Amino acid sequence: MKAGGPVAGGVVGRQPEVGMEKAILVGVDGSAEALDAVAWAADEAARRHCRLLVVNAYVMPRAEAAFGWSPEAIKEDAASVIRAARERAQEVAPGLAVDDAVIVDSPVSALLRKARDAAMVVVGLRGRGGFPGLRIGSVSYRLAAHSPVPTVVVPGVVPLGDTEVVVGVSGDHRAAPVLAEAFAAAAASSKRLRAVRAWSEPILPSPEMRPLLYDPDEVRGSHARELAEALRPWEERYPDVTVVRDVVEGQPSVVLAEAGRAARLIVVGARGGRGITRPALGGAAHGLLHNASRPVMVVPVQ
Repeated sequence: MKAGGPVAGGVVGRQPEVGMEKAILVGVDGSAEALDAVAWAADEAARRHCRLLVVNAYVMPRAEAAFGWSPEAIKEDAASVIRAARERAQEVAPGLAVDDAVIVDSPVSALLRKARDAAMVVVGLRGRGGFPGLRIGSVSYRLAAHSPVPTVVVPGVVPLGDTEVVVGVSGDHRAAPVLAEAFAAAAASSKRLRAVRAWSEPILPSPEMRPLLYDPDEVRGSHARELAEALRPWEERYPDVTVVRDVVEGQPSVVLAEAGRAARLIVVGARGGRGITRPALGGAAHGLLHNASRPVMVVPVQ
């Protein structure tokens, strides 16, 4: 079924049936980056045996700024974006159930609204708009910071073979929702999970100063024990997932980006909800979105 003409503030196109498992939502805007996101999302939906929902959102230009484009031409352009996305999804996962929608609203508002009923939202690293030279677009960053469900940012063409999932494990209660998503992703793909705990020495006023009674081996051992304790209930719940534990000294974003160079997915938690700034996501998620070469899943935590 083709997407029809959009209406202001409304949604048209195929809609998921009531009572079905939550779909994977992917935002598209006609860019090559968006189609890369569609490919990853379609593959993930096939692995999880769920539907894919493709959404194109745009703001209708004011009449005096339309540059000769009629509303009908704008609607047809939106429909063509959907068609291209559906074709890419079927190329990656033939037979996959794909729904679609065209929404007249800002992309961030539209995707955040649709995300409430989705399993996750997937977007490309950047789209057709934005400022040249910025690695990640504002739409992708704002979704990662504010989405109520996990957001996956796809940085380009990603090999779709069975490779491991990498997860950054913090030392507090916020690790639980991150581990839940990471184990679910690993169970749906290679059944191999690399759990990473990054740590670093305390920062002191002078590089000549050293912490009193500081033993790196003891600190590393403490982190290793905490990591094992955090993983134990999830390993029991997912006995088929092979877990590799890494305790590495270094900044979390750098350590995770290195560990995930050949990963299918890097999973990290983020606070979210505090604006388009570094504190909105925290250092690890912020750094990964700007530097990782593989898809990054940002999981909202409290």
